[in-house]
Amino acid sequence: MKKLLSIILLITSILSLSCNHNKLNSSLTSSIGKVGEITVNPLGVTPLSAVYTTETVNAAPITVTVKGLYGEPDIIHTYPAGYGTEFEIHGMFPESQNTIEVNDGGRIITKNINIGSLSTSDNTTIQKQYNVEINELSEEKYTNNPELYFIINATFPFHIAISKNGYTRYLQSGLRGSKLVIENKKIVLYPMYDYKNTDLLGNILINYPTQVHHDVIKVNNNYLYLSYSTWGSEDRLVEIDSSGKKLRELSFGKLIQNTLDLNTYKEDEAIFKQIVFGEDVNNIYVDSSGQKQAVDWFHANSIVYDSSTDTLYVSSRTRGVFAIDYSEWKLIWWMADDALSSGIVNDTHLNKLASLGPYRVKGAGKDDGPKNQHALFLFANGNLGMFDNQGNQAINPNGSRYVEYTITGTHGNYTAQKVYEYRDSSLYSQIMSDVDFIGENYQNLLLTYSWQTARIVEAEKNTKSVLFRLDLPFETYRVDKLPLYYDEGRVYSEDCNLKNPN
Repeated sequence: MKKLLSIILLITSILSLSCNHNKLNSSLTSSIGKVGEITVNPLGVTPLSAVYTTETVNAAPITVTVKGLYGEPDIIHTYPAGYGTEFEIHGMFPESQNTIEVNDGGRIITKNINIGSLSTSDNTTIQKQYNVEINELSEEKYTNNPELYFIINATFPFHIAISKNGYTRYLQSGLRGSKLVIENKKIVLYPMYDYKNTDLLGNILINYPTQVHHDVIKVNNNYLYLSYSTWGSEDRLVEIDSSGKKLRELSFGKLIQNTLDLNTYKEDEAIFKQIVFGEDVNNIYVDSSGQKQAVDWFHANSIVYDSSTDTLYVSSRTRGVFAIDYSEWKLIWWMADDALSSGIVNDTHLNKLASLGPYRVKGAGKDDGPKNQHALFLFANGNLGMFDNQGNQAINPNGSRYVEYTITGTHGNYTAQKVYEYRDSSLYSQIMSDVDFIGENYQNLLLTYSWQTARIVEAEKNTKSVLFRLDLPFETYRVDKLPLYYDEGRVYSEDCNLKNPN
């Protein structure tokens, strides 16, 4: 009898411990969700995403699946053993009953979630499906992790990802972005008018010491980004390390000022003060009422760095394209069309500065040069491409273009030759816009005509055949074509640099 009672007590103790252990596990929470469970929209900014968390680093692979709807594929990703404790889940649909499944070492966790209609903080309605005008794309190589068109917004605080069939499968709200990149095997959003990099769930990865605008690039382990001065506005460049520590802060105004030869061209001093403004050059604009005013005289909007020559290429919407010796912070050359209008106070342009004459790129750089361009692109052969907005008018019957130049020569004799142009006269964007190269061999152009409403075109570069077109009911800044998850060995789209990508 005593033996029987002992066995009963032992079984009761084991059951009690098991129940307590289960209760403990169910009550454990990570910094982003409840351990062992699927948490939808964990940070309150990604309603079509979720996270699965574990108490310790996963000893076995974990596979996450969002079931496809409307003929769209399941989105599936397997995280390898040893990945970590937080596992992003992306790819749900708005206005739909969604199913998420997690396979954690053979343990299956399923969550059914109804996502309603979505709108952003600026009251933009996010549609379940957008109208695709043209879809002649080839079959997707990665069926269950397909490339999506990420619509990166600068004016409005949201960005979305749309499939080739027009379905919305990702939304992040509350942030303005400049671009998406692959970094440390994750998809990372670089900021616009903000101070931080985030992942696709909204986790902050790095903070910037000054406000960012328009563009960020990574060079080795450091970041170069466009920033502000108080009175010259968008006319500074900052370099930080991977911890966010500021290493250099450089002025485009000082760059031009230091190029002046006032011993030879004394008149340049007065002309310079009609062009360059800000505290960096001790020339703050005062209006007719005697009030100081910030003047966005340079409006830098794109950068790309050639590490093989230590050359930084910079796009200034109002002044042209610049090649700069980065270490020395000295001008190498500048290029702008003769017809470029700055649209800034005095409307005086750099061609009035005699000191800058020997630095100017001639040939196509002058008579068929860029006007109010964005999105510089450096090729392996040294060619420089860009989205050329082609003017600052609300309407342009000739349209915007993608254009590519070969620039050769030495100081006093730089010359540009136009080697490629893609233009559709029906497509014009006065401001913003983007170009990327995509495909297994980077054979396709991805063009974004951003304003007033976005038109996204993917075309085969050599034949100029349009493979895809998506028109949206709102403006955007840039578009990147990427999957929701990183896959080892996969070829990803390139945003700006095929010569020495980081």
